Amino acid sequence: MANNIAFTPMGMTYKANATTASQTITITAASPSNQYRLASHQPTGNTGFPVYVVISSLANVTVAAPGNGAPSNCTVIPPGTVSVISGPQVSPTSNVYVAFITDTGYTGAVEAYITPGEGL
Repeated sequence: MANNIAFTPMGMTYKANATTASQTITITAASPSNQYRLASHQPTGNTGFPVYVVISSLANVTVAAPGNGAPSNCTVIPPGTVSVISGPQVSPTSNVYVAFITDTGYTGAVEAYITPGEGL
């Protein structure tokens, strides 16, 4: 259940180096939670690229960047921002899977950070 409190981490922070190919990481948490703090960091010289994320209970999850007139079932992390979203519950005994990608034309990896927890 989402809480109307400041975000409280309930697990470790995971780093995702987003490139132009969909990648997936597995996340677990120290305590049951269903919110995720998503942060995007833009390395020097490569600013302005978002990260597209899907959080799922399915291990075979993938993500595609949306295109002009081609929607995608994803959450956008704008460059240099932090946001909290709700998703499937994660716990010490139940993993979630995070698929991530960035736009074509990017020459490196956009660093995204994902932390399970509760709060705004």
